[in-house]
Amino acid sequence: MEHFSNEFCKIDLYDQYAILTINENVEFSLNKASILRGKLKKHYETKNFIMISHRKYEHKVSPDIYKQGLLDNMKGLAIVSSNDKERDKAILEQPLYGKSFAFFSTLEEAKSWAKSFF
Repeated sequence: MEHFSNEFCKIDLYDQYAILTINENVEFSLNKASILRGKLKKHYETKNFIMISHRKYEHKVSPDIYKQGLLDNMKGLAIVSSNDKERDKAILEQPLYGKSFAFFSTLEEAKSWAKSFF
């Protein structure tokens, strides 16, 4: 496992999935996403993976990320939160993402879902 963190997030990179936690009150923009995209490209290269977004804190996600900020080898997106507001936001984001998309209450459920892809 590889770990990376900066002023707006932390990400743990495993063989089959990445767990992203964005810091509180961050506006997650295309610019910030491109920093992460570089890390993901380097770690996964052409290997398929699942992104798990662990939404422990409230933050905003730019719709532009779904339009032009995703990697082709990212085969699914799991949103993890026990917060109903985050679930509502995820429901609005789901149509923007054209691949497998799921919402979970726990990280363990999301990891199981991610592993089921491989």
